[in-house]
Amino acid sequence: MRVASASTTRAVLMGRRAVQPEEPESNSNSNAALDAGARGLYLVLGFFRETNAEALRIRERLKSAVDLAASKDDDGAARILAETYTVIRKEIDEAAIRAEVIEEIRRTDLETKAWFAREFVQVGNGWDDLDQLWPERMSHPEALAAFVTRGTRSIAVLDTMIFLCACQTIPDELDKYLANYRIGRSLDFVGTFQDQLPNKELTLAVLARLAPQSGIVSGLIDLNNAMVIKADQRFWRQAMSVVAILVTVGLGYGLVALGTHPGWFGFDASAWPVAPKDWAALNGAYLLVLLGVLAHWVLDRVKLNRSGTDVTPLSEWLMWLHVNEVPIIVRIATVWLMVALGVAFKSFNPGTGVVPVTYFTAGYFLDSTFDALVGRFNTFIGTKDPAKKKNEAEA
Repeated sequence: MRVASASTTRAVLMGRRAVQPEEPESNSNSNAALDAGARGLYLVLGFFRETNAEALRIRERLKSAVDLAASKDDDGAARILAETYTVIRKEIDEAAIRAEVIEEIRRTDLETKAWFAREFVQVGNGWDDLDQLWPERMSHPEALAAFVTRGTRSIAVLDTMIFLCACQTIPDELDKYLANYRIGRSLDFVGTFQDQLPNKELTLAVLARLAPQSGIVSGLIDLNNAMVIKADQRFWRQAMSVVAILVTVGLGYGLVALGTHPGWFGFDASAWPVAPKDWAALNGAYLLVLLGVLAHWVLDRVKLNRSGTDVTPLSEWLMWLHVNEVPIIVRIATVWLMVALGVAFKSFNPGTGVVPVTYFTAGYFLDSTFDALVGRFNTFIGTKDPAKKKNEAEA
């Protein structure tokens, strides 16, 4: 799967490279140029969004008429087709007005024209096709079946336009959603963008088109589950995930040291379940539990990779650690709790030495049951999902 950073979204999505002035004196001129370029790019985004919305509206009307005709409701179908004809003619005129803005951009912003030339032409061709299917003056009255045929052909034209526009606008909106997500959280692509496409199949087609492109969104695209997982492409941020995990592991050894030396805090060592002499044994127990957890992680990754459901290649361990930083840190903290409870309830007895199989097995099965806890946690935090809130509000 491919990943891209949020900082490159505008640059790559819009076909622009981030420009940084080489000389301080050129700052004002460069900023002015960037502002003008950004204005043009947002006009282009607005053009595609408006086209998407209007095409969806016309398609919904046509689909309703075609369905009514199929159910033998000829009067209802004829009425909706007549209304839709008026809407289509109005939208063809509106599209011509919107195209005037695009024509101005094409004349003045050659870079934007170069990147979106094909899409501009395809949208124009779509309206031309509709103009031919629904001419301003009908030469003679037609039977309902002929109108239904026009409607069916028009739906195919509109689907192409809707898909084209969605491919241009969704990456920018998707990146804004991901900006509100923590690293490793997943966004339901179909549920989030189902309002911008006529059906699930086309929505998945947009996701499939995004998947192989680097630099589009700040996340990993999981085609198998139609999810986008928040990630950061910057190496230093991925390295920070590894540092955070190692620090969490190190804190466990610190807690063992503090727990075996109650005298440092003025507690009565005779009433404490562990003594300084148990320090090495508890460190060994902690290490073996961690190794058990690690063994389950590795086995789980291999299984996912073989089944083709792993969102990161097996060789990209750094990225895998990055997107799983929160679950891993929580797992390590659970290991702390497990060792502490084992000592408190005398399941682990440092005085008798470390039994490797016991501690290793405990870690392995601890991690194997952790996914259920993570599932409950994700269900809880899912109520704060901005995409989910958007869909609920629209419903």
